Amino acid sequence: MSERGTGVLEQYELEVFRTWRTRGAFLCETDQGLKLLKEWTGSDKRIQLEYEVLSALEELGLQVDCCICNAEGNLISVDEDQSRYVLRNWYEGRECSTRETGEILAAAKLLAKLHQDFRRVDTEHIQERKREEYLQEKHKKEEQKEKQQEEKEDSAVQGMVEAAAVTEHEKDMPGDISEFVPEAFANTLDRHNRELKRTRSFVKARKRKTDFELVVIGGFEKFYRQAEEAAEMAASIEALPECWWCHGEYSHHHVLLGNEVHAVTDFSRMQKGVQVSDLYYFMRKILEKHRWNLKLGRQLLDTYTEALPLTSEEWKYLYILFLYPEKYWKQMNYYVNSNKAWIPARNVDKLRALESQFEARKLFLEELKKKAV
Repeated sequence: MSERGTGVLEQYELEVFRTWRTRGAFLCETDQGLKLLKEWTGSDKRIQLEYEVLSALEELGLQVDCCICNAEGNLISVDEDQSRYVLRNWYEGRECSTRETGEILAAAKLLAKLHQDFRRVDTEHIQERKREEYLQEKHKKEEQKEKQQEEKEDSAVQGMVEAAAVTEHEKDMPGDISEFVPEAFANTLDRHNRELKRTRSFVKARKRKTDFELVVIGGFEKFYRQAEEAAEMAASIEALPECWWCHGEYSHHHVLLGNEVHAVTDFSRMQKGVQVSDLYYFMRKILEKHRWNLKLGRQLLDTYTEALPLTSEEWKYLYILFLYPEKYWKQMNYYVNSNKAWIPARNVDKLRALESQFEARKLFLEELKKKAV
């Protein structure tokens, strides 16, 4: 227990047998199962929201890395040097392998289960309960403050001051997660397309071109045509899919599989949005590693939709996400914000990989388009 940060484990009502380091955290073997101790740099509101949602998911039978309250009932524990830590439930499993089709499909099925359970979580009840708890605590503080005030103040003026104070406090209500804004989708794609055009113009104007710039000049048009088509489709959407809780960064890194273990971890980017954005992110990462294998793409879509069918709006939204050459835009954006005189060889390789996978990706898009239109 001499490691920095592990001293906070004494604040929890559990017996710790041993601890060992893992990526950016400590794994802890305890009498209550495996736990993960990690430094917390987020806000009190955010960890409270995570706790409310993830504990509700646990009640529905889903294995997630929900945080645990310490002996004083706090989610955040502070050590001697004032660093803040959170203890979470953890599971004896391995990270989902991107080489094993069975594990990839298991992760896709698990994502559908996660999305189903997100929809079952009574978020309105969660927010209302948190609001009540916050206002109760606020009321206690106001009562203490009133005892210290002089009673000679004018009651009418004082009432106005208190009303204003309530308004300011409600702005900081715990669990304030920004909702999905429909207009932002099309606007984001339009902005990215303008950035692509500016970058291409800059590259064309350079006299001595690097290897990266030569690859850009050679393949820009076909990627940009897809970007334009995606932006046009986004602008024409009449009805957006319904918004629910989303994981925000669902990938094989955040899926643990093992004996009786099918766990989802790291909800640090959890937010309200269109759930197929999780499916897109997961599938894109996998299919890039498998050079857009059409059979695997079909299997992933079938596995997810058998558990959670998609609406016509969701199919269209998913198609637009895949159609837009996001990774190409990211490479161009990196170039714009980097030292133009020297681009790392790995970035040139990434751009060439996108070029080499273009036709395979195009075949997958043609397959997906049949479901989207």
